[in-house]
Amino acid sequence: MHRFEKDVKQFKEHAEKNVTPIRRDLLGDDPLGAISKIAGLYRVARCFNRKYDESVGLARYQPILDGLRSYGRNGGKDPIEAVLALKEDLKRSYHKEVLSASSKFLWYEWGSQIIIYDSQALTAIRKRFPSLKPTDYYHYCSAWKSLFNECSQEVADECARLGASNERWFHERVFDWHLWRLGRPQAEV
Repeated sequence: MHRFEKDVKQFKEHAEKNVTPIRRDLLGDDPLGAISKIAGLYRVARCFNRKYDESVGLARYQPILDGLRSYGRNGGKDPIEAVLALKEDLKRSYHKEVLSASSKFLWYEWGSQIIIYDSQALTAIRKRFPSLKPTDYYHYCSAWKSLFNECSQEVADECARLGASNERWFHERVFDWHLWRLGRPQAEV
């Protein structure tokens, strides 16, 4: 039995279709377009009301781009601290808690150093760490790393077997995909 086979196949397709072009746009000539794609892809656009950017004369998602640029990869900031700081910046701009969205946007900017916070992944993680609080990003990251370390070789082996990337970021996202699938309501699995 290949526990991660479905996740590798699905994420490989997703990465080719979405991750690579979005990251290219974010780091290249269309960062606002990339942010718009991320917001739509992860269904977080609703968290960022236009009255806090376009209605005050800013480009759509400009506060997100400004925040991402404030916490660039080479800024020397701890990844967890960067996610939490971006979350606070975006809360000031958009008047809403956006931990999950902040981690997703910053993952596209930084890559592997960022652990994506997601409610479905949290549901799966809480099966092993039931006392994990919903917005405790520090402990979420710690629990995520612990679970990933238990199966990282299995994920890597499955990626190799299926001809997928052998890069760590890819393995981590396959594991995320696995957690999201496990954390879905049973009717959706």
